[in-house]
Amino acid sequence: MTILSKLSSQVGERTEEGNRFVATLCMENPLLLNEIKGGLKEKDPLLIGDCVEVITKVAEVHPELVVSFTDLLIELLHAKAKRIRWEAIHAISLLTPFIPEQIFLLLPTLIDLIHHDKSTIVRDYSIQTLVNFATIGEEEALTVYPILKDSLPLWNGKHRNRVLSGLLNVCKQAPTCILEIRGIAEEFIEDNRTGVRKTARSIVKAIDKGTV
Repeated sequence: MTILSKLSSQVGERTEEGNRFVATLCMENPLLLNEIKGGLKEKDPLLIGDCVEVITKVAEVHPELVVSFTDLLIELLHAKAKRIRWEAIHAISLLTPFIPEQIFLLLPTLIDLIHHDKSTIVRDYSIQTLVNFATIGEEEALTVYPILKDSLPLWNGKHRNRVLSGLLNVCKQAPTCILEIRGIAEEFIEDNRTGVRKTARSIVKAIDKGTV
């Protein structure tokens, strides 16, 4: 019996328990990931989605085990099924610190997803990928800084809180941006979203205390 037969869609589950179980098995025996890799090449979108979810769950704990899946995950960002896209970009966001060169090449795609993808989750994790990329170093932070700024007003500010958290990461890696980012944060300390207000105020506080 193949490991694929234990995935949620294959056992008739509507929850993620089957995929969690398979992810645990894969972490215990990484050779099983070869079967998951094969599953990504199947035609059944439910099966593909399950396989990508397994990769995501492995990446949350042992990202080094699934770094080799990066190119396949990038291909799946263009899948028609939004669940496949959001699981793929979620996994990529978790792998970002391990694949900076691939993320750099992926930036145009991420920008396109943030601006145009109809899935809120896909856009959210595309932004999170930039947020994580900004933690790597000054060059990476400066690279994503203008992209993050441009993302603040998009989709009626729906992703503003996550973008602001990324700007705090930029502050930590690129001190030359601190004053400008403080000014940006001040614009949102009275935002109508509680999370945005809280993050904006924490940025201003951290900058003023010199703790970034």
